[in-house]
Amino acid sequence: MKPFIMVSTRPEIEAAEQEYESFRIDGGLATGDLHHVRLEEVDFLSGFQAGDVSGVFIGGSPYDVSSPEAAKTRTQLRVEEQVRELLSVALKEGVPVLATGFGLEVLARYLGTETSTRFAESLGSAEIYLTADGRQDPLLQGMPEVFTAFVGHHAGVGQVPAGATLLATSADCPVQMVRVGASVYGTQFNPELDVDLFLSRLSIYKDAGYGDPGLIDDLLNQARTSTSGHEAGRLIRSFVEHFSQD
Repeated sequence: MKPFIMVSTRPEIEAAEQEYESFRIDGGLATGDLHHVRLEEVDFLSGFQAGDVSGVFIGGSPYDVSSPEAAKTRTQLRVEEQVRELLSVALKEGVPVLATGFGLEVLARYLGTETSTRFAESLGSAEIYLTADGRQDPLLQGMPEVFTAFVGHHAGVGQVPAGATLLATSADCPVQMVRVGASVYGTQFNPELDVDLFLSRLSIYKDAGYGDPGLIDDLLNQARTSTSGHEAGRLIRSFVEHFSQD
């Protein structure tokens, strides 16, 4: 099988490593079948050959795409540029992509749609609703029409980007999942997080401005009681099964 690639855009090493492992496990992939590209290697495009991979995962990040350009660090600007270039290659050459969180926000901007803090969601869980198109999408076959996933982002996409199909929504963030073309997907929610990983992520980002640090105990209790399973993780396995190439 041609390998998949996991692109981590998080500066926090522990979070990036956990993210890679969760995508690998949810996707049913061996270590050799999911190559990890970390933040410091995000300029890997110089050696990237579209025909050599089955697909690409783009992970989330605490970076806020909607921040003024002058307020962004050089690292963030470089990461955004590399992710945009990767998405451009994927859309032109048909490389399957599943972009989550920050990845979706970069995808939306690439397609001409800005994010807004109006659609931010504090760290916690949200009910995700499949649209009519979502219920027909091959990656979402067998998924419940309503499922719970973990979220946490400073800004969100408020309208469906041009050329995209809305697959899922939620009460506070109207664009939770889109498809562009036949094989580029973006989710605002975090499909890789189960309860244990969410609790770990929460401890890493508790001071990152996603919510009130004084509500940590409430969030922990909510996380333990709000999900009966890890439905969102099925999306990653479905992506792998649908797009694996020999």
